[in-house]
Amino acid sequence: MEFLDSFFSYDSNSLLLFTGIHFWIFFGIILFGYSCLHSKVRSRNVFLLLANLFFYYKCGGWFVILLFLAVAANYFLGIWMGRIQENRQRKTLLQLSIFLNLGMLVWFKYTAFFITLFNQVSGSHLKLFNFVAWGFNQVSGTHFDVSDILVPLGISFFTFQLISYSIELYRKKIEPIRDFSDFGFYITFFPQLISGPIVKPQNFIPQIRQPFVLSKDEYGLAIFLIISGLVKKIVFADYLSANFVGRVFDNPNFFTGFESLLAIYGYSLQIYFDFSGYTDLAIGIALLLGFRLPPNFDSPYKARNISDFWRRWHMSLTTWFRDYLFLPFAYYLSGNMVKSRYFKVRTELLIYIAGILLTFLLCGLWHGAAINFIIWGGLHGVALAVHKFFYPKVRTNKMIPPFRLFASRFFTFHFIVFTWIIFRFTSAEGFSILIKKIFFQFHSELAGQVIIAYWKDLVLLLTGFMLIWAPSKIKEEVKRFFVAMPDYGKGIIVVCVIFFVYQFKVSGIQPFIYFQF
Repeated sequence: MEFLDSFFSYDSNSLLLFTGIHFWIFFGIILFGYSCLHSKVRSRNVFLLLANLFFYYKCGGWFVILLFLAVAANYFLGIWMGRIQENRQRKTLLQLSIFLNLGMLVWFKYTAFFITLFNQVSGSHLKLFNFVAWGFNQVSGTHFDVSDILVPLGISFFTFQLISYSIELYRKKIEPIRDFSDFGFYITFFPQLISGPIVKPQNFIPQIRQPFVLSKDEYGLAIFLIISGLVKKIVFADYLSANFVGRVFDNPNFFTGFESLLAIYGYSLQIYFDFSGYTDLAIGIALLLGFRLPPNFDSPYKARNISDFWRRWHMSLTTWFRDYLFLPFAYYLSGNMVKSRYFKVRTELLIYIAGILLTFLLCGLWHGAAINFIIWGGLHGVALAVHKFFYPKVRTNKMIPPFRLFASRFFTFHFIVFTWIIFRFTSAEGFSILIKKIFFQFHSELAGQVIIAYWKDLVLLLTGFMLIWAPSKIKEEVKRFFVAMPDYGKGIIVVCVIFFVYQFKVSGIQPFIYFQF
């Protein structure tokens, strides 16, 4: 009885994480119910919608009400837009949808940041008052703090998915979803609700009403992705974070420059394995339910240049910003810039530079309400603009001499590593201490002691980079070998991997990094 009470109640210290036993109990129940209903499409979708909302309640508490209201508002706006043919009225409804969704995102995620920034710049003393929490307290008798704003989990992801639905509906690329349970299911699908991938409506909506189909190869691939995600998250990301990387970044004064440098490489590995591990789990779990999610990573640390990196990293977010911000802004500028050159620079290049800088400044702000994220996005925008200026025609299929390929990947990777330092630190003080340690207090004579003290972490670090940079052919062969195995072979490997993985499990909750976004 005590277990059931804890299972059905919200506890911020007991989230329904993919790496926790409670989630797999939840997923086991979902699979059982789904197996009973999979042939009845409408009943199946209603069941999954309820499961999605329960999942979000366990992860985000009473913000599930906000999620439900956002879904309802966008559903009715979509139905309304589908009934109207006059373009001006459709555009008004689109603007209303974007205003509601971005307004919700800005209010919860950026209000406190903008008030603090305004007070610092103007010397004023504006105070935050959360009228949403105040209203909820009046209605429900709760006692939420009205002097602060809690950010709903995954709000950046589900608002972007809502906006993409409205835009594609306005562009007449899709028809409005008439059934509320179908629309709610699309927006709240639990594997990708909190950290993506952000799924375009035309890629997911057709799957909603399709009968359940899961081939033997897809089943094997789903299991492979799930165990791969668990290894990435628990063995590499969590262990490195808890035992080495987090310690250095949280207290850079206490460590040498050599340790700081190792921690920087460790964080680069941690953030990649953390987020790609989540993506593997999300895609694998969705596939077991018969739904196909798009890939989100393609060996990003093998990128030849910064443009190539963003074709490989967080692909669904890159595509979203390209389709709904960069291209519309570029089209707008191209319609208003009549000269072929400005300041002796080709107009199309200026449009690209302006668009990419705006896009990545907002991309940085999307990641978090802090200056370091804006700087991080700005650096990537500048790097993309510089690359476009000097290399206007990028030929990804062109053969590159081995040394040049190595050099381009080396410099691209280290630029990414440097920007991750800014991404990780919310204070300029911590960043400056870490950099000073590396350049002025490196203490290479202590390297042997550091290696002995942190040998387990360093073995993981080296193993992680070997896996990342391993040839794609080898990775594909391993995947194909697992998929082709008989079920008993898969079962043995799964049991062995789970036993191995949980030897590395650290104490306490280790949420996925992108949960905060």
